[in-house]
This record gives sequence, structure tokens and C-alpha cells, in this order.
Amino acid sequence: MRRLTQLSQRSDSVQNLKATVQKSRRRQAIWLLILAIGPGVLGLAADNDAGGMLSYVVTGASHHLTWFIAALVLMAPLTYVVQELALRVAFATQKPYGQVIRHRLGHPWSRVNGLVLHALNMVILVTEFLGMAMGENMIGIPWPVAVILAFAIVLAITSWSRYQSVERLLLWISLLNLIFIPAALLLHPSPGAWRMAFSGSFTPTIGFLMLSLAGNAMAPWMIYWQQNAVWAGQVRTLKAGRQDIMLGVVAQVVMATVVLLIGGLTPGSGAVFADPLRWLVAQDGRLVGDMFALGIFNAGFLAACTISLSSAWMVRESWAPGAHPRQEMPTRGGLFLLHLVTLGVAAAAAIFLWIPIGTLALWAQALGALWMPISLVTLGLIARDRRTMGPMAIRWRRQLGLAAIIALFIGLAVLGLTTA
Repeated sequence: MRRLTQLSQRSDSVQNLKATVQKSRRRQAIWLLILAIGPGVLGLAADNDAGGMLSYVVTGASHHLTWFIAALVLMAPLTYVVQELALRVAFATQKPYGQVIRHRLGHPWSRVNGLVLHALNMVILVTEFLGMAMGENMIGIPWPVAVILAFAIVLAITSWSRYQSVERLLLWISLLNLIFIPAALLLHPSPGAWRMAFSGSFTPTIGFLMLSLAGNAMAPWMIYWQQNAVWAGQVRTLKAGRQDIMLGVVAQVVMATVVLLIGGLTPGSGAVFADPLRWLVAQDGRLVGDMFALGIFNAGFLAACTISLSSAWMVRESWAPGAHPRQEMPTRGGLFLLHLVTLGVAAAAAIFLWIPIGTLALWAQALGALWMPISLVTLGLIARDRRTMGPMAIRWRRQLGLAAIIALFIGLAVLGLTTA
């Protein structure tokens, strides 16, 4: 009897030990995910930038939501594939993306690619400062002062010494993007408004709007951001990085759909191209407008920080090769002057701009989509190279999938430019 009791006690001890180990593993997995959350979520949250959100409002106001929401859902897995590929390159090479391009494709292409993307990013930065200034202007801050204040805030945040500190700060601030959800809930649209929002058939003008939507869902700077942020941050495992990207993709699609609905369910669309924010205030009321203004300011702030950091990484790796500390911000040292000028030029353009804000937002996203095939070809050439990637090189099935995404962007470019 005593023997049976001892065996029973041992069995209970083993079960308790197993349960403790399982709990410990679960806690470790949760902490790894929490620590990994950053590059994927932050990059995709920032991709829903001020220009992107404004373009979603303009796009939604055209009342073809069936096509646009379907396109967003289609783009979600494609965005995941591309960002996961950038993550894979980061883990395989353990180098910044610009250095990988330079070693694999040579100095000339690395520099040309860096300059073109830097120029594209400057156009996008103009829309970010416009969005931030629009939000400030809604509470009575004069336009030039609003732009200068936005410039000062972005410059201060992006000039810190440690990347991880900035990443964590921006990740917490990104939660403010959720304010678009209550703004949408305050609309109370009629059944007729719902029918009108989803009633539009495919028309020639949809082609350019689709191109802009694709450019907002997946932008060239995001590849640099994902790869370099993983290299500089603390994503410990490939699995955790993939979960981070998946969470970011889901959040991106949800928030983009919410803003499309705000544009689509708001009555009238006459002045939406000139000033989407004041159009919302006129149609939906001051409270909805103020909430949207706060969301636009936050979206512009997040994007201005991440895109300017991405640009600094591009230029540093293309034109200033050599070893750089992982945790050091790319805006430090000799590149601070270029960073200052980049933000300054974009802010000055936002002060003196004469192009309608809605139109500029659409074109800024479309220009990124036009360069996307070249960015994807560059990424694919690196990801398939066994000398660079080792056992993590992609096989022919993934190569075919990437080729299909490239073909999709080329098709959208042809459709968009012929109907613009």
C-alpha cells in the first residue's frame, strides 16, 4: 500500500512539473511575441499614414467600396509575403538592407535605388506634414505655425540616440490610430447611404484609385524599414517576427477599411479632393471631424518618423558604407544635416503647397506603387541567392509567387496611368 502511495505521489509530482514547464514555455512564447512586436506592427501602422488615410477618404467618397474593400483584402496576404521576405533576408544576412543590396547587386544600383526611394519618401513626407498641420489647424493653430511645430516634433523624436527607445515610444503612440473607429461609429448612416457606398460599378476612374490603394497597402520604404528595424531591434526568432507582421497586416486592413467606410458613408463628395478634413466636418459634424483630425495628426507623425528613418538608413548604407552600431539611430553623426534638410524641405513644401491635398495624397501613394515592381525584383534577386541567403534562400514556388505580385503591380500601373 505504501508503495502505491509513493508511486501516486511521484506521478503527481511529474504531472505538476510538466504543467509548470508548459506554463513557463507559454510565458516565454508570450514574452518573445511582446518583445518582437515592433517592426511589423509599427511599419504597417505607419503605412496607414496621413496621406494614405486621406486617400482612403477620397477613395471611399467615390462610392465603389465593394471593389476597394475586396482589393484591400486581396493585398493583405501579398503584403505579408513581401514583409516576411524582408524579415527572412534580415535573419539570413544579419546586415542592413542597403549593405545587402550593395554586396549582391553592386554600388551603382545601391546608390540609384537609395536616391530614388529617398526622393519618393520626400514626396510622402510632404503629405505627412500636411496631415499633421491639418489636424493642428482644426484646433485653431495657424497653418505655418502648425507645420513648423510638426517639423520640430518629428525632428526631436528621430534624433534620439537609441533605436529601440524610439520604436517602443512610437508603438505606444500608434494605439491612438484606434480613434478612427469611434469616429466611424458616430456617423449613423441611413440604409440608403450603405446602398450608395457599395453600389458603384467598375468605372475607368477606379483604375487610378486602385493603383493608389495598392501603393498605400505596400510601399517600397516598408521593405527597408522591416529589414533594417529587425536588424537594429530585438526580434529574436523568425516565428516571432512572422507573428509581428501578421498582427500588423490585420491591423492595417481593419483601420484602412474603417477609413474607407468613413469616406463612403459620408454624404456628398464635391469638396473632398480640395480638403478632405473640412469636408468631413461640413458633412458629419465637428466631433467626427475633430476625432478624424487627431487620427490624421497621429498617422502623419508615425509615418514621418518611420519614413524619415527609413530614408536615413537608405542613404547611410548606399553612400556611407561601413560598420554602424545596431542600436544607433541612422540620423546621428554626419547624416543629421541631410535628415534636417529632408524634413525641412518637406515641411516648407507643406507650407507653400498649391496642389489640392486629396490629389497630392493619391499621387504620393501611386508613385510608390509605380516603383514597387523594381523594389520587388531587387528583393527577389537577393532572396533567391544561395550565396547571400544560405539555406534560407527561397525556392521556385516562392519565386513564382513574388513574380505574380510584380505582375499585379505592373498591371495596376498600366491600368492606373491609362485612366488617370
